[in-house]
Amino acid sequence: MSERVFDGERPLRVATLFSDGASGVRYLLSTAGPWEFVGAVASDPDAPGVDALEAAGVEVTVRDLRAFYADRDATTDDMEVRRAFDEGTRDRLLSLDPPPDLVLLSGYRWIVTAPLVDAVPVLNVHPGDLAVEVGGERAYTGLDPVSEAVASGDRVTRSTVHFVTAAVDAGPVLVRSRPLPVHRELVDGLRANGADDALDRYVDAHQEWMKWAGDGPALATALELVAAGRVERAGDAVRVDGEPGFYDLGDGGVVRRR
Repeated sequence: MSERVFDGERPLRVATLFSDGASGVRYLLSTAGPWEFVGAVASDPDAPGVDALEAAGVEVTVRDLRAFYADRDATTDDMEVRRAFDEGTRDRLLSLDPPPDLVLLSGYRWIVTAPLVDAVPVLNVHPGDLAVEVGGERAYTGLDPVSEAVASGDRVTRSTVHFVTAAVDAGPVLVRSRPLPVHRELVDGLRANGADDALDRYVDAHQEWMKWAGDGPALATALELVAAGRVERAGDAVRVDGEPGFYDLGDGGVVRRR
């Protein structure tokens, strides 16, 4: 049985988790939409997004994840400690007045676990095309999807907004960004001439472009769909207007994919 993520009867209340600049949230704060940000949690006290979000009127709580682990003499890949950390984050978010209807990960570097994912719907924007599969598996998961896409010879990259589940980068896709072209002549020339440093700089610049031209518009579309009460979840499947599939932002406008 499917269940609506939000009933659409008032503005969608959103909280966010971030570790760096929170560019996706900053895009949304600069864009009028049927949502309001009720709070944020930063995993790094030095994240530049802290000042940016506070300047925009968003209350930010810093929960230093590395310090949390250090206090327990544990490494950051210890998922038992992560669950304890996420319990604290969950409790902080649910104590907000008003509490959020949705949590958005915006450049959040860490895996989130069941205490948080099971408490409130969580969306993530991923800088890779999670609709691409190779051998039945998603091709561009993990930390370096832009670099992998460029190295694989892809002519475009896309960002993906998806629901977060216990499995990393495996949740159902809600919106895919418009395609952003890769400068193949430049990339191939740099590779042929061994200009690895320049190639790395190109990949970094392309990913920075994706934040504003890909991530931001895809996030705005995703929140508009949820805020209008048009999105339902049924286990690991997503429905929009009662039909399975996700929204694909093409160059010529919004195209529904099924």
